Amino acid sequence: MSDTVEEPTRCPRAERDGELGCEPRRIMDLLNDDDARSVYLSVEEPTTVREIADTLELPQSTAYRKVENLREAGLIRQLNQRSQGGLPAHYVQAIEHVSVTYDDPLRIECAQHGKTLYCEP
Repeated sequence: MSDTVEEPTRCPRAERDGELGCEPRRIMDLLNDDDARSVYLSVEEPTTVREIADTLELPQSTAYRKVENLREAGLIRQLNQRSQGGLPAHYVQAIEHVSVTYDDPLRIECAQHGKTLYCEP
């Protein structure tokens, strides 16, 4: 057994999202929003926006907005495209664990595919 601790890796979204990377403050705003946090927690298994709205008793327009904001922030991902035949899109958590450190600077660590990633402003 090794005594070395694996250091977190900077989130690869930093390259895609520019200088601020995964935008920790945006993630914090979403996780501080009761509805957005509830949506995030409700998609451990593939779920449609309609199922989210029904389960959380949210207006469907609110559920769509929260899902889109969470998806853009990288907290959830879309598994499939809505088909013309009516099969709705399904969403699921994109990360297994989120940890927030409120030190200066703010730091968010996420576990994704067994690897710990971090982002900070």
